[in-house]
Amino acid sequence: MSYVYRADHIPKSTPNNRRPGIGLSASTITIHNTGNVSSSARNERAWLTNPANKRAASYHIVVDEREAIEVLPLNEVGWHAGDGSKATSGNRTSIGIEICESGNYEKTIANAITLVAKMLHERGWDITKLRRHYDWSGKNCPRLMNVDGKWSGWVSFVSRVKAELERMKRYIVTGK
Repeated sequence: MSYVYRADHIPKSTPNNRRPGIGLSASTITIHNTGNVSSSARNERAWLTNPANKRAASYHIVVDEREAIEVLPLNEVGWHAGDGSKATSGNRTSIGIEICESGNYEKTIANAITLVAKMLHERGWDITKLRRHYDWSGKNCPRLMNVDGKWSGWVSFVSRVKAELERMKRYIVTGK
C-alpha cells in the first residue's frame, strides 16, 4: 500500500448536520473530486470542522498522494451525492470518496484505485457498484475524470479499479 489509511471521524457535534448519525447500509461507492486544487486530505478533513464552513456537505473518505482519511464511519450517512435524503438517494445508499486534486494527481489516483478496489473486494462487490457524483445529481463530478466531455478519465479509472480488483482476487487464490 502506498498510502496511510487512518480514521479521524468528525465529531457528532459538527455544525450544519455534516454528521447526521443516520445509519447507512451502503450498496454503492460514489467517487468525487474535491474541487480544490490546493488542498490535501488533511486540509479537506479540517474543512469539515472549520466554523467558517456553512455547507451541509460531508463524505466518508478523502484520499491524496500520501493518505486516505476516513472522516465519517462507513455505516453512517454522509451528504455527498447532492440528491436529497430519500431512502434510495446516493446520500442514503452510497459511501462517498473524495479524491484530492493537489500534489501528484497520478499518485493520488493510484491510491484511490487501490482504496476503491480494496473496498469493493471486502464487500464482495464488483465495478458495477461504482458511481460518479454525476450519476446521482448531474453535477460534473468527478470533474477531472471528465475533462474531455466524454468521461474518458472515468472509464480509465473504472478499468484500473477492475484490474486491481482482479489482481487482489488472484493474489488471494494463488498468492501471486
